[in-house]
Amino acid sequence: MPPFLGIVIEQSLTDPAFAETLDVVHRWRDPNGSWIFLLVRISPERLSTELECIQRAIAHDRPWYAHFFSGEQISVVFPDAVIQMTTDVASWKPAIDRGLALGIPIEQLDFWPHSVEQVEEMLGLSLDDLA
Repeated sequence: MPPFLGIVIEQSLTDPAFAETLDVVHRWRDPNGSWIFLLVRISPERLSTELECIQRAIAHDRPWYAHFFSGEQISVVFPDAVIQMTTDVASWKPAIDRGLALGIPIEQLDFWPHSVEQVEEMLGLSLDDLA
């Protein structure tokens, strides 16, 4: 199975140094310049452990989440839950409900990107270039 890729917002972490423990493939600033996005890679064998660490590292002071994907699987990490779903939008209701309950705006609960192709489109480059 290919590795999981995920998006973590650096400012969502209680300790910015935690980002140094992650396998960050690419880092970029949002167009408004306020958030720093991390594209993180996790091997399938380490997924559970890494998601637990990320869950503990996400700040509780604002509504944050991270999400990871590989193939048809998506894992959404909230400060108080990790929700498993698929790329089928019909499976997203528990994650959307949890996000809304935390105060995350619905437009931010699109879990995008959730494929390698979407990451490449978003970054405007091939992930092979980042290896």
